[in-house]
Amino acid sequence: MLSTLADPILPIFAILVLGFITFRWGAFDVSAAQVLNKFVFYLATPALVFNVISNAPFESLDYTAIAVYFMAELIAYLGTFILLRKLFNIEQKEALLLALTTVFVNHIFFVLPIAERVYGIEGASPIAGIVIIDILVLFCGTVLAIDLINSSQKSVVNTLKLLSKNPFLIASFLGALSWSIKDWLPSGIFTYAKFVGAAAAPAALFSLGIILASNPINKIGKATWLVIGVNIVVVPVLVFVFTQAVDVTPQWSKIILLMAAGPCGAMPFVIALQYGIPTQKIAKAILVSTLLSLIGITFLTY
Repeated sequence: MLSTLADPILPIFAILVLGFITFRWGAFDVSAAQVLNKFVFYLATPALVFNVISNAPFESLDYTAIAVYFMAELIAYLGTFILLRKLFNIEQKEALLLALTTVFVNHIFFVLPIAERVYGIEGASPIAGIVIIDILVLFCGTVLAIDLINSSQKSVVNTLKLLSKNPFLIASFLGALSWSIKDWLPSGIFTYAKFVGAAAAPAALFSLGIILASNPINKIGKATWLVIGVNIVVVPVLVFVFTQAVDVTPQWSKIILLMAAGPCGAMPFVIALQYGIPTQKIAKAILVSTLLSLIGITFLTY
């Protein structure tokens, strides 16, 4: 496990630290983080979404395991949203993103490299199925909900217009479409998606480091601790309980438990920065959960 900590965990975490340091040095400021975030939101993340979906092994997915994982996510997502609204009176859009933060783990750039090191590339392939559900349902659904809250005209026509402008839904549709026309598509399209998509996590984490450096990180707050607790404890427990109640293959059971133990991902932070929603709680949840998740991941991969 020490080798996994040395590579890939610490190198991935280092880019966030560099964002923090360069802000303190005066090389970057918050406006630079916002520019980076626009690149991540409009270009890098859609390319990543397209790349994941276009290469997903749909024929080998265990849909029972995916349903188990999604049910645990949905319970945690809705429960966290309700608690944040009722107990802490957090504004609706911020509560949605904090709820997403609890369940949208850093699977591609944190859990996947660890899973590949422990179980091999083939053994880690089920992660693609979870990524697709997270992107299509939770991630895109949350972005659409925020768009609808921001919109003054909540008609069916306006909803369709919002859907047509959502870069993640567009990328998801194109990724799914590529399955039927892959033989006719130029290979350069997939090269572009892989190349640009690879920049999503480093750029997002670097801008996250800048935002963390621009705000005091010593005061975490009860609402943020709720998000961290649900991410680190509740989701893994729910997934474990469900895998005991439903017939899931051993390999998939290991993978979805490892996924559930992953830290909060950076994409909710990307959305918050793009839409002008407060980022302090989300940023702190990502940082603390990344550190605490090492305990669960170490236990599951030992």
